[in-house]
Amino acid sequence: MQRKVQSLLFSFLWLPLVAISAEPTASDGGSSVAVEIVEEAKKEVRAEVEEDVREDVKKEIKEEVKEEVREEVKQEIKGEVREEVKEEVREEIKIEEKKLAEESEAIIEQMKSVEGVTSTVPVTTETQKKEIAKAKTWIPSAVDYDWIQLTSNEWLKGEIKGMYKDRLEFDSDKLNLLKIDWEDVKILRSHRVNNANIDGIGAASGVLEVTNNNVQLINDYDDAIYDRSKLISFAPGGDHETDLWSVKAFLGFDVQEGNTKQLDYIARLTMKRQASVTRLVIDYTGNISKTGDGDNGTIKTTDNHRLSAIYDYFKTQRFFYTPVFSEYYRDPFTNIDWKVTLGTGLGYTLIDKADIELEISGGPAYVRTQFSSVQEGADASESTIAAVFRTNYDFELTDTLDFIAEYGMQIGRRAAGGYIHHMVLSVENELTQSVDIDISFTWDRTTNPAKKADGSSPETDDYRMSFGFAYTF
Repeated sequence: MQRKVQSLLFSFLWLPLVAISAEPTASDGGSSVAVEIVEEAKKEVRAEVEEDVREDVKKEIKEEVKEEVREEVKQEIKGEVREEVKEEVREEIKIEEKKLAEESEAIIEQMKSVEGVTSTVPVTTETQKKEIAKAKTWIPSAVDYDWIQLTSNEWLKGEIKGMYKDRLEFDSDKLNLLKIDWEDVKILRSHRVNNANIDGIGAASGVLEVTNNNVQLINDYDDAIYDRSKLISFAPGGDHETDLWSVKAFLGFDVQEGNTKQLDYIARLTMKRQASVTRLVIDYTGNISKTGDGDNGTIKTTDNHRLSAIYDYFKTQRFFYTPVFSEYYRDPFTNIDWKVTLGTGLGYTLIDKADIELEISGGPAYVRTQFSSVQEGADASESTIAAVFRTNYDFELTDTLDFIAEYGMQIGRRAAGGYIHHMVLSVENELTQSVDIDISFTWDRTTNPAKKADGSSPETDDYRMSFGFAYTF
């Protein structure tokens, strides 16, 4: 560009000189040569100017075309986005209409339940009109809380913990944790995703809505409706794994001082993971006793530990199978250095009422026992295939007092102990929502304990009473 400018300047400066030098004289007789030179110079300058102008015009037109294309693309994208937004709005409207329809259905269900009002009986009294108006008013939307309506038409607001074995656990800010018989729940509306176990279907998930006859699970890809009688159990999906766990810790102790020093304490920890289809229970119990005369120090008289884990899968409301259960046990005072049990089995709930629950289970297991000491020539360990049977009984005496009986039996080879059982009877008195006072009686029996190296045999029966406090997380 700089060269072009210089060329133009040179041309304009040179032309006058050429014109002067080319003025007609008497000697040459004309101006044809000068005119030709000027015309040639004009042509060269015009060509150069046209080239520069062409470049400038091309740039201007390019910018104009860019603006035109940009506007065309913008209009095309607007059309596409408008269609997408229309589809989203249509889906939102469908969801809102469906929600309104569900609420209307719930209103109709409640209206039908009002005493004296049916689809075939006309509303004639002021009392009936007031009842219907009240029913219409108390149909809440599950937004920030879960709602349940009892068969008495009372509504409760709070948080659903889950339904298991026809018992609904519901946490209310005012009433604390409630355990409600499922048949007493008329309508349930949850604002969260729940995992449900449906008889004949298996696991299903979605926002849960329950009416007198139906169970509805609403999710992003499908809305499913099932018969209420097919609902086995359900539990909130939970944002964290910890939402599915409950923990109960117990500690009991007895201390004596003076001529005889004695310390007895028992610790128990129960961890339970309850989902819609599965249940995992991990239980630990430890007993330690120390005694002495005050001069020679203390010695241990009891030192046993039991750790068990049971994993159950519920096929129906009452029937379940146990893919695996295991137990580790140690008690040197009964000549058991360690004992490991691993098995599988089936289970069934015989009684499942609001205040009574009875469950039995059992199956085959492999048991291996390592003895603390044995007589010369005897085996230091024994293995056996055993039959294992368990039962759990829970009786709610009052609103705050429960009686619980747990019984476990094992039958194997005589050398491995023969008949062995572990029984615990407990009375739990609820002080607060989280704190209980527990009194327990434990009876452990081994019909054929292994003899120690000195020839002595441990006692076949061990009894123990414990008293302490339990805290539930």
